[in-house]
Amino acid sequence: MIRKLRRVGSVAVVGASPVEGRIGFELLKNIVKFGFGGEIYPVNPKYDEVLGFKCYKTSRDVPGKVDVGVIAIPAPQVPGAVRDLCRKDTEIAVVISSGFGERGRKDLEEELRLSARDCGMRLVGPNSAGVTSSPARLHASIEVLPTVGRVAVVSHSGAVGGVAIYELQRLRSGVSYFISVGNSADVGIEEVLEGLVEDPFTDSVVLYVEWVKDGRRFRESLRELARVKPVAVVKGGWGEASSRAVVSHTGGIAVSYEVFKAAVRQSGAVLAEDVEEAVSIVELLKKFGTGGTASRVLLVTNSGGYGILAASHLERAGVELPRLDEELGEELESAVGKELSGSNPVDFGGDVRSADIVRALEVESLGRHYDAAVLVYVPTSAESPQEICESFKRATERVPTVYSIAGGGAGWVVHCLSETKPAVEGVTVLSRFFSNFNRRAWRSTREAAPREGSIAGAVGSQANSPRR
Repeated sequence: MIRKLRRVGSVAVVGASPVEGRIGFELLKNIVKFGFGGEIYPVNPKYDEVLGFKCYKTSRDVPGKVDVGVIAIPAPQVPGAVRDLCRKDTEIAVVISSGFGERGRKDLEEELRLSARDCGMRLVGPNSAGVTSSPARLHASIEVLPTVGRVAVVSHSGAVGGVAIYELQRLRSGVSYFISVGNSADVGIEEVLEGLVEDPFTDSVVLYVEWVKDGRRFRESLRELARVKPVAVVKGGWGEASSRAVVSHTGGIAVSYEVFKAAVRQSGAVLAEDVEEAVSIVELLKKFGTGGTASRVLLVTNSGGYGILAASHLERAGVELPRLDEELGEELESAVGKELSGSNPVDFGGDVRSADIVRALEVESLGRHYDAAVLVYVPTSAESPQEICESFKRATERVPTVYSIAGGGAGWVVHCLSETKPAVEGVTVLSRFFSNFNRRAWRSTREAAPREGSIAGAVGSQANSPRR
């Protein structure tokens, strides 16, 4: 199905509406705003024109072929709309309408599935929030307008996918595809993952899963995808109450969380706690540059307290924080122009400025002692977020470096810096990132196989001080 979404020449919106706020209006508006260049066919017997486009009574009246049909009409009418699209050689039907298996109407969902199957049409949904294909410039969805990028977002929940789209924008990133599978009457998570393995427009994947149709196929598809591209997985339905909620949300049965965790870990994907963490991890994995592991890390900070917190998270991930030797310590002090405190974490104090502390990362001999660095920085009122971002952007680090920003203005700095550097807000994500980065590197060495789309990075791009 992913291959079919790369090239879309025409789309019909069944249930299109000129009334702002209606689903049929939002779908059509989003298709236009995202820049779809193909034919657009509103379908609704009530109107002659919608948003300046000629409106057709049924999809049977549309001239020519319809590649993708998006359906937003009452559930009992949907199977008939699918059969109409079958007569237009439609390849994919995306059913936004709800009121099927998640409401106990398994019979209606089965009728819908069979209606699509009879003409070889692929069905996304029902109860979907739509699909996005950046290669085709198609955003046939009710979720927030995305930024074009190279991260695929695959989700049972449309709203969770919408959060992922927003988080990617916050980190100066965007989507290759957004697929809201909904009830998965036909197309499921497993098939989408298989299609992304060799997709040339996707570098990494964020996945929200409530249930799986085929456990074996899910494990195998996730393993194949995680071998070549970073994948972060969020599981919906951990306990008894949340598992019950899955049934009324997308009509599936949540699998045991412990079993699910084991399957994700064995596949080589990252199991994240929430969507924000999942997006941060895939962005860090995408931008962090090193050919091997990052076992020995130097932690540099302007806050002793936050340095200790970051060190705790790194140690949890099994990362070594080797003590600073005397000669390198003198080099760092000379480069920064300030005395340091501690031997790793290295604290330059709260009165150091971003333009000065970043020079610690440019010391030429750093690579002889450490594989990577983490700069934990807490902005003060002495500098604006813009100044901090520009200082860090200009850095030419000697080892791959993650910038961890916390406190006032941190969100703005991370948004600005993420354009070119691996940056994250806070320190909690560090342990999950480094443990999974090193695990991926270990698996790569063990498998000794080429890794298409593998992580590639952009490396090179305290006495008398207040302690924070």
